Amino acid sequence: MRVFYEDGIVVQDGIKEIILDPARPTPGSIVSHGHMDHLTEGGVMTPETLEILKVRKHSSVATPLPYNLERDVNGFRVRLRDAGHVFGSAMIRADDLLYTGDMNPEGGVTCGKAVPERCTTLVIEATYGKPYLNFPPKHVVESDLLNWVEFSLSEGPVALGGYDFGKAQELIALVNRLKVEVAVSDRIADIADVYRRAGVKLAYRRISELSESERKDPRVYVLPRGWLKPPLEESVSWLGQTGMRTAYCSGWCTIYDFTRRYGLDAQFPLSDHADFDALLRFVDACRPKRVYTVFSHPVDLAREIERRLHIPAEPLRMKSTTKVKTT
Repeated sequence: MRVFYEDGIVVQDGIKEIILDPARPTPGSIVSHGHMDHLTEGGVMTPETLEILKVRKHSSVATPLPYNLERDVNGFRVRLRDAGHVFGSAMIRADDLLYTGDMNPEGGVTCGKAVPERCTTLVIEATYGKPYLNFPPKHVVESDLLNWVEFSLSEGPVALGGYDFGKAQELIALVNRLKVEVAVSDRIADIADVYRRAGVKLAYRRISELSESERKDPRVYVLPRGWLKPPLEESVSWLGQTGMRTAYCSGWCTIYDFTRRYGLDAQFPLSDHADFDALLRFVDACRPKRVYTVFSHPVDLAREIERRLHIPAEPLRMKSTTKVKTT
């Protein structure tokens, strides 16, 4: 079996060929999830990701494949497994190869968990693939976040910033535990509506539907990350006058100080990816004969897999299209 990167992860086995997470629409490809650096039309994906495709790219050109059902794709026996990354995200099993896509063995409040499985070849993400990129336990981060939100609400509105798809809906679900009102941008609400239609319980209002008299009420706003610093678009410019306290939620808060960079009140290392230690544990549990690493820090992760686990590993160098992780 040959694996390489050329505008997507190409897997060849004899005369068979399949492309995973292609950079452009490719019939017969397989798409792992709905973040924009992975999402293209034309391929096989979970029904949940297809619904995200409809909202984010206004397209329904895709073939749905539910989790754990097998389908022949270009001669490969393909199954999609829950990746624990975001709603609808999938690890891709093609014969004896497992591609994780972006994944998280801890999962989240709006998705399942990535479960390792035996495979001959493993292609694993390296978003947090450097040895110092580790997070505190997720339940501790969530508790710290909710404690901060609850305390800050005693002084007025609170705004939490995160990626439009995935992180924003996780934040809605977490804040719902406090039984306080959550208001979100239309862009976040459009995606959250997909979750609700699929049975995920989320309670929120659209900011665009708030009356002028409601605007200073002590609620939590979940906003696109770019909205945490001015200038705001005209339709929501009044948010800057509410005196709201602001926080950013991302795994990158582990190493970057966004409070100083953007003038925020707090930050929380809440991630929907596996950290470095979790990546190593996942590889070890899969017991592969060969590992390929991809995205962000593939060289570092491949080196550490060989050094610590004694499994042959090499990075898939991204020759044609560079995918930069922002989540």
